[in-house]
Amino acid sequence: MARQLTRAIFNAIMFSLCLVSLASAQEQGVFDADNLEFRDTEVQPQDTETGLRLGSFQVNSQVEVGLSHQRTETTQDSNETTQTFSAETQIQSQWSRHELRLETRLEAASRRGLRVQDWTVGIVASGRRDISGRLSANAELRLSHDASEDDQNQTNYGATAGLRIAPGPLEMNLRGSVDLRRVGDPVAGSENGNDFRDLEAEVRVAYNRGAILAPFVETRVTHRRTGMIDGFDGDATRWELRTGLQIDRGEKLTGEVSVGIGHIRPKDSGRDQLNALLWAASLTWSPVRLTTVTATASTGLEFSQTTDLTASTMTSGIRSTDIALRVERSFNHRLNGFAAADYNYSSYSDIDRSDETMLFSTGLTYTLTPDSSLFASFTHERTQSSGSDQAEDDEINNGLAVRLQIRH
Repeated sequence: MARQLTRAIFNAIMFSLCLVSLASAQEQGVFDADNLEFRDTEVQPQDTETGLRLGSFQVNSQVEVGLSHQRTETTQDSNETTQTFSAETQIQSQWSRHELRLETRLEAASRRGLRVQDWTVGIVASGRRDISGRLSANAELRLSHDASEDDQNQTNYGATAGLRIAPGPLEMNLRGSVDLRRVGDPVAGSENGNDFRDLEAEVRVAYNRGAILAPFVETRVTHRRTGMIDGFDGDATRWELRTGLQIDRGEKLTGEVSVGIGHIRPKDSGRDQLNALLWAASLTWSPVRLTTVTATASTGLEFSQTTDLTASTMTSGIRSTDIALRVERSFNHRLNGFAAADYNYSSYSDIDRSDETMLFSTGLTYTLTPDSSLFASFTHERTQSSGSDQAEDDEINNGLAVRLQIRH
C-alpha cells in the first residue's frame, strides 16, 4: 500500500512539472500546440524602432554605399566596376486620419576613382486628408533631376491628385496626373532622348474590398505631347478599359485578375492606329510561415518615339508582355533572401523590330545591427533584338553587387 501511494505521489509531481514546462514553452512561442512539435528555442528579439521623433512627425534617414561589378558580353566584351552612394530622408506625420510625407533622395555613381559620372536628386511631397469615413483626398508633387557623363541630363516634374468616394458597398477612385520630362541634349529617334508631357485621368469603381471577391471596372486616358520627331508628329492618345476581380484572403493570399482593351490613336495621319487585347494577373501567396511568393503576368500598350528613317515610318506604339516570379524567405531574424525571374517581350507597330529580355536575380540581406544591414546580390540578364530595324546587339550581362545600409 505504501509503495502504491509513493508511486502515485511521484507520478503527480512529474505530471505537474510537465504542465509547467509546456506552459513555459507556449509563453515563449517555441511549442506549436497544433502540430505538437517544438520550434527553435531562440526567442526572437523585438524590432527596434529607428529614427527621430519631432512632435507629430517621424524622421527616418538612411545612407547606403555599394560596390558592383558587371561583365557585358557582346561583339566586344567589357567589364565595369561602379561605386555607388545614396542617401534618403523621410519625414512622415503620425496622425491617424490625415497624413503628410516628405521624401528626399540623392544617388551618385562613380566608375573611375572618386570622380562622379552619374548622379540623381529627387524630392516627393504627398498628403492625404480623410474628410469623412466615406470620402478622402490625396495629392503628390514630384521633382527629380538626372545627370550623366554623356550630357543626357533629364529633369522630371510630376503632380497627382486623387479622390476616394465610398457610397455604400461601392468604392470609387478618381485620379488625375501630369508628368513632364525635359532633356538637356535630345537625340532624335531615341525613346529616352526627347521631351514629353503626359496628361492622365483614371476612374476605378470597385465593390467594397471587405469581400473575398470584389469585382471592379476601371478606365484610363493618357495624352502624350512630344512634338516633332524626325519629321513626324509624336503626339498620341491612349485609352484603356479593364474589368476584373480583386481577391483578398488576408495575409495568406491576395491577388487580382483583369481583362480589357487598349487603343492608341496618333495625331499624325501617317501613323496607324493601334489596338490590343489587355490582360493582367497578380498573386501574392504565403504557402508557409516566413515565405512569400509573388507572381505577375500582364500585357501592355505603351507609347514609343522610335522611328525607322530608312522606311520613313514612326511606330504607333509597343505591345508588351511581362511575366515575373519572386520568392522571398526569412531564414531567421537576421537573414533574409530572395530569388526572382523576369521575362519581357516587346513588339513595335509599323516597324520590323522586337525586343526580348530575360532577367534572373538572387540576393541575401543580413542584419548586422538594429540600424544597419548588408546586402549582396547576383544578376544575370539576356537582351536581344530581332528584325531588320533592330536597334542594338544581343547582350549578356552578369553582375555582382554588395551594399551596406545604415539607418537612423
